[in-house]
Amino acid sequence: MTLIALLLVTVSAFTHAFWNFLSKRQNPQAAFFLMASIASAVILSPILVIFGDGLPAIPLAVWGLIAATGAVQAVYYIFLAAAYRSGDLSHAYPLARSLPVVLVALVSVMLGRGSQIHPLAYVGFAAVTIGCILLPVPKFSDIHPRHYRHKWVLFALLAAVCITGYTLLDDQSLRILRSLPETPLSNFGWALLFGELEAISISLFLTVFLLGWGPERRSLMQARGPEWRTAAVMGLIITSTYGLVLLAMAYVSNVSYVLAFRQLSIPIGAALGILVRKEAAYPPKLVGIGVVVVGLILVVVG
Repeated sequence: MTLIALLLVTVSAFTHAFWNFLSKRQNPQAAFFLMASIASAVILSPILVIFGDGLPAIPLAVWGLIAATGAVQAVYYIFLAAAYRSGDLSHAYPLARSLPVVLVALVSVMLGRGSQIHPLAYVGFAAVTIGCILLPVPKFSDIHPRHYRHKWVLFALLAAVCITGYTLLDDQSLRILRSLPETPLSNFGWALLFGELEAISISLFLTVFLLGWGPERRSLMQARGPEWRTAAVMGLIITSTYGLVLLAMAYVSNVSYVLAFRQLSIPIGAALGILVRKEAAYPPKLVGIGVVVVGLILVVVG
């Protein structure tokens, strides 16, 4: 990884850990993620004016990818909310976030981009995934297939597939935009503009999906000022965090590096839980943090 990519993803990891830490106070519904997306898209809408020169230059294929990533991320939020409802956030989140590290690397190999990834990085990807799976386990004896036969595991796996999908879609979109013969925007400008268009796309698809879903529609309609304010703050944090990730994609040979290193947020979140919330420091959690850190070092070295 380049130094600039390392710095961008590190900042992103800390902000991501922060919003995940805050979200542990509640189990967000899909309607909450819709409010967060709408609020973020509205607040950041000046980006469309500031970087409006890039809009006419966006190829039709990229508009299609923006629609596709919006749909996939909308489904991701639905599955993530379902995982939270049927299980524990501290269990579902690491599983949903860590599996795409391996999945994106596998897809990269299938697409003929395996040579872009150093062999040490593959070991790091595996270590990050294993460490993340260990983090929420109270006892080593709980690491058994029977303990993963729950609905939340299925929803977390589906969320992981969605993360893999939208990460690859975003990477391809930005590769096309950055390679335009006469690009009107810098990498920074494209990342901001694309992030805003993505927030709009997510909002539109989540609206379509949730308006036909009774409980979520009622939850949205009953939301009041405090809920919208909380959603707005969370939406800005989530969008800004992912904006740093989008920018970092320009400075790595393969998006797998970015996806792997941003999992730094998970041990940071675990450490915050231990130090601030006084959560139990189970041996598997401590070992998991150590394994993730080793994996991240291998990713950086590779």
